[in-house]
Amino acid sequence: MSVLHVAVVREDVPGGASPDALDTVRQARSVAQSLALCGWRASEHVFGRDPSVLEAELAQIRPDVVFNLVESWSGLASLACVAPALFRKAGLAFTGADEGSMALSGDKALARRLLHAAGLPVPSGATMEELRRGVFPGASTYIIKARFEDASLGLGPDCVVAARQPQELLDAMQGLASRMGGDCVAEGYVRGREFNVALLAEAGGGVCVLPVAEMVFDPGLTGPAILHYAAKWEQESADYAASVRSFDLAGEEDLASNMRRIALSCWDLFGLAGYARIDFRVGEDDGLPYVIDVNPNPCITPDAGFAAAALRANLDHAVVVRSIVLDALARAGRLETASHV
Repeated sequence: MSVLHVAVVREDVPGGASPDALDTVRQARSVAQSLALCGWRASEHVFGRDPSVLEAELAQIRPDVVFNLVESWSGLASLACVAPALFRKAGLAFTGADEGSMALSGDKALARRLLHAAGLPVPSGATMEELRRGVFPGASTYIIKARFEDASLGLGPDCVVAARQPQELLDAMQGLASRMGGDCVAEGYVRGREFNVALLAEAGGGVCVLPVAEMVFDPGLTGPAILHYAAKWEQESADYAASVRSFDLAGEEDLASNMRRIALSCWDLFGLAGYARIDFRVGEDDGLPYVIDVNPNPCITPDAGFAAAALRANLDHAVVVRSIVLDALARAGRLETASHV
């Protein structure tokens, strides 16, 4: 039997790109290395501005499965869903979420509405359009985020604002929109702790909930305790050093269990696949978890949070990559094509 061929596809990353964009290149290389450790053949490809170029490449090599690492297209995260649509059109098995799941979770306003309608805990919120129509959740403190782009894009301490009137909040959003891809949402700011739950598909259609991680912020931190852009990506900054990941939830099993349950509900609600990460804030007043982001196909570089959670569960990077590939083949009804499994 021939060796399984996996095409690793990422977006085009120009020279001088931002740290988060450059991380995509590192991610592709690390996945290719882990595929080799699995005994499989890996080829690397770029999803550029002209989709027909990639289509032609894939048509020529006919890989057994595509490992989809495309996080944006033409500079827009909202168009990342084009990639799985292209793979589906080509009749190829692909890893992770499909185009529908990516589109639903990628619009933070729509995702919040879906979560609320499903009875899952989310902060209150509003779009700029809703505020213009007079829809206002009420006087409170809000955090303003990119609506269609990565949640950390343009996010900084100045994005946490107090607003007593709709126009006050709208003015703040309009002032921040340009650095957030042109549109943003306001979400009730949950003062408290931040957690994330990583999910990994298992054989037979199950989902493994990896150990719950907390982002612990330096108590001497000035400004709101949030994981903003600098805290995530600017390694030389004080903000980056002001938060550390912890898996120590001793004595908080009820809280961890609640977040695991909610995370699995998010997986089902958005039709996620392969792997995902659900982000939470836990209120300092009520101690309750609130979903703040649903992340299909999260970053899986070896130093990322997902890989750290997997290692905590004694799953190394190659095991994670293998599980994601086998899930893609199983969903496509092609598991028998895998060799060396």
